[in-house]
Amino acid sequence: MKRFLAMLLALVMVLSMTACSPSHETDSEESNTVTLDAGASVSEGQTYTGKTLTVLYMSGVYADAARAMVPEFESATGAKVEVVDYPYLTLHEKALLDLTSYTGSYDVIDVASQWDGEFAPFLEPLTDYIARDDYDMSVFIDNVLANCGDWQGTIIGIPNASTPQTFAYRTDLLPNGIPDTWDEYRKALADAQNLEEGIYGVTVSQVSGQLGGVFDYVLWSMGGNWADEDWNITINSDETRAALEHLYALKALSDPANLAWGVDESIQAFLDGKAAVCETWPSLGIVQRGDDPAQSKIVGKWALDVLPHEKTGLTLLSAWDVAIPSGSSNKDLAWEWIKMYTSYDKQNEFYDNHGILSPRKEFWEQEKMANQSAVRDALDTANMWWRIPASVEADSMINTIVGAYLSDQIDLETAVTQLEDALNTALENSPPAESVKNYNH
Repeated sequence: MKRFLAMLLALVMVLSMTACSPSHETDSEESNTVTLDAGASVSEGQTYTGKTLTVLYMSGVYADAARAMVPEFESATGAKVEVVDYPYLTLHEKALLDLTSYTGSYDVIDVASQWDGEFAPFLEPLTDYIARDDYDMSVFIDNVLANCGDWQGTIIGIPNASTPQTFAYRTDLLPNGIPDTWDEYRKALADAQNLEEGIYGVTVSQVSGQLGGVFDYVLWSMGGNWADEDWNITINSDETRAALEHLYALKALSDPANLAWGVDESIQAFLDGKAAVCETWPSLGIVQRGDDPAQSKIVGKWALDVLPHEKTGLTLLSAWDVAIPSGSSNKDLAWEWIKMYTSYDKQNEFYDNHGILSPRKEFWEQEKMANQSAVRDALDTANMWWRIPASVEADSMINTIVGAYLSDQIDLETAVTQLEDALNTALENSPPAESVKNYNH
């Protein structure tokens, strides 16, 4: 059944081809609106003529979707829109600089949910906008909203994309799909590996910025965590050692250059037929290109599956929410953009054209998503690391330390000790507020 669901999942995705209260400045002339769906409308006519809205997104499919919406939004509002994008590793730096300086360079920012707590003091609370327009927040998957856009009981962003980490695999090399334990998984990779034909067992996004997330989903599935509810660091554990040893064992099952590969390189190797499994975000390239003969050598020979369940079945959540910087001078117009961008119609369009998975419950109830139950179920439990200000420093250090271990610069016990010290230091440098608990434990 697991394999059947996984293959159907791939088929469906390929066929689809896919901080203060709001000031609500008056930057519109009249309130003519056209309804997109329940709770989401956008001003119609030339009500924002002369205004320019600048929106910031991560490079790739999210920025592509934003650009695709520009003509319709400009026609509906009379405003002009400039879409700015940066790669993931640069986006945080650019967004944070603008937020903390209140320069107002951007009117809308697409925020990775792990940045929510850090960005929250510099983002416009959306409570009044939501109430004014009767914007229905109950349409979003509860676990996604709890991890994305909702910060300490205040909505600071509207979820716009949510993907649980899944694996892409070769159906001809792993006909039974992804095994249920990491030991069985490594054995399956070893059996599928054929170096004479240039096929490795696995390709993984292990460049700094991605490697930490890889370590996290292995650790969580084994029952390990960074810290307990009260922020006491618990990473010095048997589960951490097992997770690190698992990642080290993958070195013999992957291209020697894999440690320097990011999402693009990892996906390309898989599409070129050089790996049995790809551990990366499939919505960032595989589902769009996997069955295109011009871009893929594995047409009809791949599918998606959930990660090895091991002990908890937890996987990593990638979630993004669109927010309004407090320094923006176009807040009302920014809210109009957010409503259109997160509307049901647009979320469907973004999936069909860009492979972006929606956080809306109704989206998953459609017939075209009926065979994606494994992915939908994962969204109810998928985990996100800390969303407090210490999150970025903690994740950066985990990337560095795990990378040093995998490249033989430090041994296992040194890695564990350094991870413990790094997480304690991150909390000391940016301690969470007393009222904030660590729900990720």
